[in-house]
Amino acid sequence: MPAVVVITGAAVAAGMVGRTVYSRPAEAKGEPVVPVSSVSGAAVPGTTEVRLSPDSFSHPDRTDVQAVLQKYFDSINRRDFGLWRSVVSARRVSQTVQKTWLADYETTLDRGMVVQRVESDVVLRRLRVLISFVSTQDVAKAPVALPESCIRWRVVYVMVWEGGELKVDEAPENRTPQMEKC
Repeated sequence: MPAVVVITGAAVAAGMVGRTVYSRPAEAKGEPVVPVSSVSGAAVPGTTEVRLSPDSFSHPDRTDVQAVLQKYFDSINRRDFGLWRSVVSARRVSQTVQKTWLADYETTLDRGMVVQRVESDVVLRRLRVLISFVSTQDVAKAPVALPESCIRWRVVYVMVWEGGELKVDEAPENRTPQMEKC
C-alpha cells in the first residue's frame, strides 16, 4: 500500500510539473509598445505581434495559427494585398476585389492581437480561432454599426487546410464579430 501511495504521488507531481512547463504561453520579447495612431492621435493599445493566450497555447496547431494570423494582420497594416492573398482561402480570394480591399483598409491599423482560443473541427478539417484585437481607422471607414475611430474586436476566424497550408477562410462564424468602442 505505501508503494502505491508513493508512486501515485510521484505521478501526480510529475504531471503538475509537466503541465506547468508545457502550458506556458508564448511571451513577446521586450516591453509592449504603445504606438500613436495617425487617425486619432491617441495611444493604441498593444503591439503588432500576434500573441497566444494560455488557453490557445495548448493547441497543437498554435504555431501555424499564430504565423498565419501574423501575416494576415501584417497584410492589413501594410496594405499588402499580395500577402493577404497568400494567407486566405481560394474561396475568399475569389470573393475579394483588390481595389475594394485596399479602399476598405486604407486607414486601418490593427494592434494587440491575442489568439484567445483555438478549437479543432476534425469532421470538417478546420479550426475555429477566437481572436481579440484593437483597430483604429478613419470614422468614415469604420463599420456602419459602430462608427468609431477605435474599436475593440472579438472575432471568430475559421481556418482551413489548403494544399498543406493553413488559410483564413470565409464562414458564417466570421460574420458576427463582437465590437465595442475603445
